[in-house]
Amino acid sequence: MKRKFLLFIIAMLLCLSLAACGDGDKKNEDESNVKSEVTEKEEENAVLTKEKYDELRNTEWRDFTPEEMEEFLGVKYVVNEESTEDWGEGYLVVDFPGPDEESSLRVLFKADDTGKFTPSSLSANGQLTDN
Repeated sequence: MKRKFLLFIIAMLLCLSLAACGDGDKKNEDESNVKSEVTEKEEENAVLTKEKYDELRNTEWRDFTPEEMEEFLGVKYVVNEESTEDWGEGYLVVDFPGPDEESSLRVLFKADDTGKFTPSSLSANGQLTDN
């Protein structure tokens, strides 16, 4: 009888220990999801800093596509519809928001023969410029 009771206790402890391990995985998964949501929100609200703009100017930025420049800067670009229309077919004008409303980086991209857009010029204003 004591042996059956002891086996029953051991079996219950094993069940409880396995159940406890499962909760840990769910908790880690939930924490991971929260972290990725925070990272996405930070990326959406990211702005271009003077330091990152200076770093861009010191790289081979003329080979970047709009997406590569976005990745390099860590800031999402916004297509400037009006300027893109003014420049016409084969051009794309994008803005990278700066640290305040008066600051931004405007990049003019031109499509090559294959349709790949690469930058033609950079134009910064506000806090991104050298004072």
